[in-house]
Amino acid sequence: MSRRRDWSALAGCLAVVAAIAVGVGDREEGVPMGYADVAVGETGASSTFAARVLDVQVGRQVQKDEYSEPLVTDAMFVVVEVAADAFTEAVSFSGDVWLVTTTGHRYEPRPETNLGHPRFTPPGFTGTGTFVFQAPPDRLDGARLLLEPPTGTFITYDVAVRVDLDLTEDTTPVATPIELGEPSLAVTP
Repeated sequence: MSRRRDWSALAGCLAVVAAIAVGVGDREEGVPMGYADVAVGETGASSTFAARVLDVQVGRQVQKDEYSEPLVTDAMFVVVEVAADAFTEAVSFSGDVWLVTTTGHRYEPRPETNLGHPRFTPPGFTGTGTFVFQAPPDRLDGARLLLEPPTGTFITYDVAVRVDLDLTEDTTPVATPIELGEPSLAVTP
């Protein structure tokens, strides 16, 4: 009888683990999300960070520094400088930053430019850095930057910061390579 009870307990535990795994799922389907909609220069806040876009540039060439060869595209690079204040825990934006178009397409930052922003911003600090996205020019009209809070083990409601980048079909691309700035970390005033 006790062996049967052990197997039943094990089966029950496995069922609970399976239910949690199915319930957590993908962020888009499982995490209730609200949005702090802001414009360039305005601050939006989630439960763990506040962020603001300092500058937006569009062009066909980006360059890490004056000594490197420019990265060139036939599409369009959207270069976004962001400052983020961490509140109570370290904030990392790896995998949580997207360029989202009005047609629903999502573009992640270019991997070659990942060194342009701080890996982690500790609580009480402000991290400033640059994200570079590549997208077709006809999808930039009305595009927004989406900064999502990190997802923990359990599903909770939170707010993502969504920034209108003020891009239109008339936005003029920068003719010269856009040089990417160095990331910085400073105590939040």
